[in-house]
Amino acid sequence: MKSYLHQYKFLQDVALASVFAEEIRLLIEKREGIVVPIPMHPDKLLTRTFAQVDELLISAGLPFQHLLVKTETAEQGKKSKKERLEASPLFEVTGKVEAKTYVLFDDIYTTGTTMHHAAKVLKEAGASKIEAITLIKG
Repeated sequence: MKSYLHQYKFLQDVALASVFAEEIRLLIEKREGIVVPIPMHPDKLLTRTFAQVDELLISAGLPFQHLLVKTETAEQGKKSKKERLEASPLFEVTGKVEAKTYVLFDDIYTTGTTMHHAAKVLKEAGASKIEAITLIKG
């Protein structure tokens, strides 16, 4: 699974999104809430040319809302867990957050820092409950 994800993300094999579609659909349809993809930093989007998390959700035929924007530019994967946890907020809320359940979705879970930061800003903005789903744990 990790090798497929690597090929999908870094070799830009967007067609592989369909390989993950059914699994993602089953994971998310079990949850009730507004799906919020973890966004890429805009600079990274320019180099990668596609938003991999969005494409996974589109391929699975699932509705989602963009409520977050990434503010931190340093790659989380290159930081230690301590550095990740001590980092300034990684996200800002860009949309209206209501007292509802939100389901964060990302492609990979490494230390949980990304999800922690995203959940924190959504809760601070008024979300009543946050759930998190990732395709794989790495």
